[in-house]
Amino acid sequence: MTSNASPIETSYQRRVEHFAALENYYARRERLAMNLRVAAFLIAVAAFVAGWNSGHGGAWYLAGALALGGFVTAVEFHEYLRRQGRRNGLLRQINQQAIARLKRDWPALPELPVAVPPPYRATADDLDLFGHASLFQFLNWANTPIGMRVLRDWLLEPARPDEIQRRQEAVLELAPHLEPRQMLILEGRLLEDRGAGMERFVEWAEGGPWLTARRWLLWWCRLLSAAALLILVLTFCAVLPGEQGGVAFVVVLLLNAFTIATFGGKVHDIFWRRAEAARYLRMFELVYTMPASSDELAALKREATELGGGVLRRMRQLKWIAAAAMIRHNPFLLWFVYVPLQFVLLYDFHVLHVLERWQARYGRYARRWFLALGKFEAFHSLAAVVHDHPQWTMPEVEVSADRLQARQIGHPLLPDETCVANDVEVGPAGSFLLVTGSNMSGKSTLLRAIGVNAVLAQAGGPVCAAHLHMPPVALATSMRIRDSLETGVSFYMAELMRLKEIVDLARDGEPRRAEGDSPIFVAGHHAGRGRHKDRDSPRVLLYLLDEILLGTNSKERHIAVVRVLQHLLCRRSIGAVSTHDLDLAASEPLAAACRCVHFCERLHDQHSPRPMTFDYKLRSGIATTSNALKLLEIVGLAKGDGAK
Repeated sequence: MTSNASPIETSYQRRVEHFAALENYYARRERLAMNLRVAAFLIAVAAFVAGWNSGHGGAWYLAGALALGGFVTAVEFHEYLRRQGRRNGLLRQINQQAIARLKRDWPALPELPVAVPPPYRATADDLDLFGHASLFQFLNWANTPIGMRVLRDWLLEPARPDEIQRRQEAVLELAPHLEPRQMLILEGRLLEDRGAGMERFVEWAEGGPWLTARRWLLWWCRLLSAAALLILVLTFCAVLPGEQGGVAFVVVLLLNAFTIATFGGKVHDIFWRRAEAARYLRMFELVYTMPASSDELAALKREATELGGGVLRRMRQLKWIAAAAMIRHNPFLLWFVYVPLQFVLLYDFHVLHVLERWQARYGRYARRWFLALGKFEAFHSLAAVVHDHPQWTMPEVEVSADRLQARQIGHPLLPDETCVANDVEVGPAGSFLLVTGSNMSGKSTLLRAIGVNAVLAQAGGPVCAAHLHMPPVALATSMRIRDSLETGVSFYMAELMRLKEIVDLARDGEPRRAEGDSPIFVAGHHAGRGRHKDRDSPRVLLYLLDEILLGTNSKERHIAVVRVLQHLLCRRSIGAVSTHDLDLAASEPLAAACRCVHFCERLHDQHSPRPMTFDYKLRSGIATTSNALKLLEIVGLAKGDGAK
């Protein structure tokens, strides 16, 4: 650990060392337990062989039985040590990833795929919301699909101001609770399929039963089970002669075997796919123990702990049913318990009936239970940012605000040591921020810093700024336009189409999307109210345009950009535009509306290790320098090189 490490990083490093030490401790004990179980097994075998050879080996058989008991104990102890070692290894990994987040060490962070619906892809791509080195990769600590989907939707769909405030209160309440947060992350990572089975479980819980819907099969199983028991009782009581009882019992066993062979595979499939939901019990127990004084967390806790009698109670019932269903996977119960019960009484079918009774009574609550769990995961993802970045602040999002005002705003995806903060003001309506400067000076980064912080603000999280006050906004960006060989769309045409979408959004107040395109369906529950305006919270369009319309000559480009900005200004939108076209500030239609700021660079001697440096500080006015020719010289294409 370097001497200039922050206190947060130092605390995470201590946790890494602590859990690494525990991981090594359990690894050593695990190797010892492995040796003990092998030794106990060999001693048991040797004792039984010695007893067999001696002819009167009662003492040897007793010793073998004791050794076999020691073997079973060693197996259980070895499994316990293996689980503890894995838990501590994952906790070490979690804290290492926390340090990687502080440093923005992207290769060290998990990158989980996130599906972004088409209407949102352009802005998500422009602002690096998803994918490698993205806002989602930086934020996400969720491990269940529903938790990741909740967080995704919060980033895509801005919340209303009152909802933002409730989320902020919840995030601030959870922020100091590092230990429960990491335990929740740990339990999520211990899920074998990373939570993918949850969606299958919810679909099953809300669907119809399989066995109960086949009443004839249910009664068939009951009759066969009753017949087997009756035959055994009558034979044992000598009411039924032994030979007749034996024949009748074999007939029942054959019918049972036929039933198992025909339907047993389907029953086992249901058990395997539904019993996996019981693994979430520990996560729900952690949710139950977490603080919940804020309105949002209290409501979520009520949803999880009261609905349908409470998720803990119902998941514990499901856990016991799952344990009963899975006894065939226990080698010590398989032959002595499961096989007799299955072939005599059709055990699996009766357990399935109990499971389907649980489904009929409580299955309709499952989606809301898991949605509450997903929201807790999303809240903890935002709370981790508050914990790790105490210098960040909670924004103020108010309908009465007419502009975005930020003090010391920086880009959240840059590490603290390289992030340069600036004061920025965008708006009011009828004006725009014109950002000029030379290549690599920081124009695009500033626009993305504004956009990404606006996304964070309206998701309910903290922002990378000392202060941020803004109205509810709908974001529209044009930064990374690509042509398409497949569709035959040129770079210039692709950018025009994107700009038309932005102008239409400013005019109509709603994005043009195909029916069914909205991504905001968290396991079937709509979580948003539209991208631009709703009845309770009108949104201002915030556009961020980076070097637009590069695909044409400078004269026509100037005219086209002026026309686009005139459209946006007339629609009472606010925004920021970066450009190399310094004449835009003096253009007659825009001169009164634009507020000019710029970045600049410092040039050094050509023999200097760094011929050009940037301070990334924002200054008032139009840029007075450029560096295109200097960059040409740096890459070895100075004037006259290669000329004959």
